Amino acid sequence: MCTHPRWIRLAAVAWAMTFIAGCFGGGGALRQVNDELAHTDIDLPPGALEEYGIGFLTPSAATTREADKQALALAFAEILKRERPAVRVVPMPAMLSAVNAADLDQAYKRIYRDYLQTGILDANVLEKVGEAGGVRYLAQLNLANFEQVSRGRLSLLGLRFIETKLANMRVFLQVWDSQTGKIVWEGGGELNYTFETVVERPVYFLQVAQKAAERLYAYLPPSPPAAQARVP
Repeated sequence: MCTHPRWIRLAAVAWAMTFIAGCFGGGGALRQVNDELAHTDIDLPPGALEEYGIGFLTPSAATTREADKQALALAFAEILKRERPAVRVVPMPAMLSAVNAADLDQAYKRIYRDYLQTGILDANVLEKVGEAGGVRYLAQLNLANFEQVSRGRLSLLGLRFIETKLANMRVFLQVWDSQTGKIVWEGGGELNYTFETVVERPVYFLQVAQKAAERLYAYLPPSPPAAQARVP
């Protein structure tokens, strides 16, 4: 019987990998999502989004996260389509194209700059943007923070078997009524995404943004039964 330290080590590693794979299942990962989210219902009636539609404006973001604005808007638009199929959702690229086609590009740039400084969107321009996009409601996202951390959690004989990937996102969503110039709903807060894996795999920004969208949309006023019935 071979008792060479190298073979003992290999046997221990093989056993550990088999045990860990069994614990993690075929997917090779365990996920956990926790959030501290809050929302305020101001003046968004149930069924309003289904009746009038919603378009996504250019998100604002912390200075170090400017490159993530498009991905954030994409994630929130796609999840809203999935969660509320009766709602007409106009993604950010389509809204920007409509703004350009209506010769509102300069006015749009101005209200975006003003929003970054004041948190206010000009009511007159907002109405024109809503008309251009064919929607009454406009979604304004703000990405305040996104961080990723990796930590080794289980090792044997100098080899790391389980890595814990941590991601934290702080995001806020406002729904504006383009006809009145008012904020009718807002929500946001922090979401923590924990990903334990035996495979080298990062936590993607899009994954965390989608989870944040799912959690936030759960607080929106419910779709009326008539709108739900129209969806196959």
